[in-house]
Amino acid sequence: MVMTIREDISKLELELTTLEDANSPDSPLLIEPLEKLAYAHHLIGDYNEAEVLYKRAMLLRENFQSADVEGLIYSAHSQAILMRIQNRFAEAEPHYIKAIELSKRHLGANHLDTAMRRNYLAGLYFAWGRFDLAEQLVDANIALYRGTLGDKHEVVGVVAMGLCLIANRQGLSQEAGEYFKLADKLLPAGPRAAIVLDFKDLAASLFFLSKEKFKQGQIEEAETLYRYSLIIETDRLWPGHRIVGDNVQLLGDLYRSQYMAVEAEFLYRKAYEIRRATMGEEHLDVAVSAHSLGTLLFDNRRFEEAATFLMVACDIRGKAGFPPLLANSLRAYAACLRQLNRNTDADECEQKARNIFERYNPV
Repeated sequence: MVMTIREDISKLELELTTLEDANSPDSPLLIEPLEKLAYAHHLIGDYNEAEVLYKRAMLLRENFQSADVEGLIYSAHSQAILMRIQNRFAEAEPHYIKAIELSKRHLGANHLDTAMRRNYLAGLYFAWGRFDLAEQLVDANIALYRGTLGDKHEVVGVVAMGLCLIANRQGLSQEAGEYFKLADKLLPAGPRAAIVLDFKDLAASLFFLSKEKFKQGQIEEAETLYRYSLIIETDRLWPGHRIVGDNVQLLGDLYRSQYMAVEAEFLYRKAYEIRRATMGEEHLDVAVSAHSLGTLLFDNRRFEEAATFLMVACDIRGKAGFPPLLANSLRAYAACLRQLNRNTDADECEQKARNIFERYNPV
């Protein structure tokens, strides 16, 4: 059975209480368990509790571990992210700036990690609508990447695409066009791999789609795809986060609508794994991913695999309080069973679905 984040939280709370009983309230020994517990609350969306724990850990770091600059950067960045995902832009800003200043002192202003911190602040400014500040930061970074990685490096293309979108938002169509030409030249002309194996392959595919949407004048879609393309960083920083799971599920839907079944399957499987680990095996979001994956596999005539996931969706939805969703999964499962020559079981599922629809859709 998959251990859920809530079960992890119970264990972490017990560990923290034990340490608090054995030490003073301001002991530096509490820093690591406080941050682990904060991150666990962050994972499940309990942001208020996460904020309290992060602040307490940061205070201890500043008082007792000021020489551990990497730890201070982690703490500042964690709080910035926590504010950012709640659209608390003004509160997130000083934490991002603090992480940048710490990185500059520790690694140097021209270090790639420092540049990455500036990119996060630029992303905050873009979401906040402060496009001029976003442009200043990203423009400085593209010069750094050119000097460090070379003019033809793919990262330069990625940043150029970001500058293209920023300039477009400011109504600077000529600048946007120049940046787009650079991005188009440096980024792959199509998805990097025929089979998506990881988020790096996915990012290449998303960059390609973002460029195509921009060419077609579908700017909002281009911005969305560009943002999603950075999910490789999100997964690295927030492994297993429910937000990653939600975005991966939405991306799966996007790829499926584009008839890109291989990419959609990779994403649905990833969303299914993350949601099971984060929310538990019987959560309705797990059923959504199981149903999506099952119907996709059915469409590709992989009936045995499809039946496994559709049965999971039926089991979970059968225990929930909205039967029409169960009826949809029962119908899909019945179609799959019929392809496997399990006609009696298929008839039973179809009858259950009919009974539900008759109750909820009276003539």
